[in-house]
Amino acid sequence: MSLLEAYAVAGVTTIRDLYRAYIDEDQRLFKAGEWDYENPFLLTNKVRKILSRTNLRALPKEEREWCLEILWFWHHHAISSAIWMHKDKEAARLNAVAALIYQGDDHPNQITTLLTLLVYDNLPEAEQWAERINDEEERETAQKLMKEYKAGEFF
Repeated sequence: MSLLEAYAVAGVTTIRDLYRAYIDEDQRLFKAGEWDYENPFLLTNKVRKILSRTNLRALPKEEREWCLEILWFWHHHAISSAIWMHKDKEAARLNAVAALIYQGDDHPNQITTLLTLLVYDNLPEAEQWAERINDEEERETAQKLMKEYKAGEFF
């Protein structure tokens, strides 16, 4: 697979345009409740499929980094889809591990780690992690997720 295939699918010509097209569609689908890792016709899934079969190591640094960001975001949202749409703990766990791999150590998002701890039923560590989140928006999200998990609403 080639990055050019992803560009063609998204109707773009650069990695930044691919990222923007992906994020725009991802957010539209997520807000509409239509984001679903099982639907092969969604642009998000088409792009993810191409990128996951692309040799990212062979790409220039900038392209590789944007591809990793797209793959992280896809798996991050796949965790949510597995939890609330499909009620599939195994899929949530697989996507959580993949999201952490693609996320990298210096990524600012802290919700992926929290979700990973929760889908692996590690509540004590999840509570400690949530307490250390400084970003106000992520802190609110973490509190909401913890409440839902404790109420048994994950699976």
